[in-house]
Amino acid sequence: MLPKLALSLTGFLPLYLVMIFMYSYVYLCIEQSKNIKNYILCTITIVLIIQFICIIIVNKYIKSKESLRITENEIIFSNIKEDKKAHMDYMMTYLLPLLTFDIDKVDIFYIVYTNIFIIIFVLLNAKSENLNINILLWFKGYSVYTGINNEGEEKVLLIKKKRFYNIRAKHDKYRFVSFGGSNDIYLCKRYIE
Repeated sequence: MLPKLALSLTGFLPLYLVMIFMYSYVYLCIEQSKNIKNYILCTITIVLIIQFICIIIVNKYIKSKESLRITENEIIFSNIKEDKKAHMDYMMTYLLPLLTFDIDKVDIFYIVYTNIFIIIFVLLNAKSENLNINILLWFKGYSVYTGINNEGEEKVLLIKKKRFYNIRAKHDKYRFVSFGGSNDIYLCKRYIE
């Protein structure tokens, strides 16, 4: 459960970076009471600490999945295609609506309310297993693909770009492991002979 929650939290890293920028702007440039500035500083610190811890957890989780010796699933996917609109759908559906930040109305209630709302959204995102779009996966070279398994079901595949060309060219049997505890998202492992 902890890796799933960490994946969900780091999936919202772009939103948190925008929030930190906006809170910093309010803190530095807009005249506010000392109490509100303390809440802003506390919020920024808590968000940074939580994100840093989650980044460490996610990196260890991805590394453990990539180097796992025993595969949970050994599947050949056919009709593998890159899901080019996945990132845009994610930004427009999940992140953009949460950017309703009004700089003129920053007060203690607004800070608490916004963060509680985002935490609830992160928890719902983790529960729905929407973990395939994550900026850390992108930095590690993973892209989102879809493929058809042996039972004819379409699944989400997280594959490093350079590995995808090997899969298409050689039709090699790569090992995929379920990712984030989901039966719909699979991470492409190293090919182990």
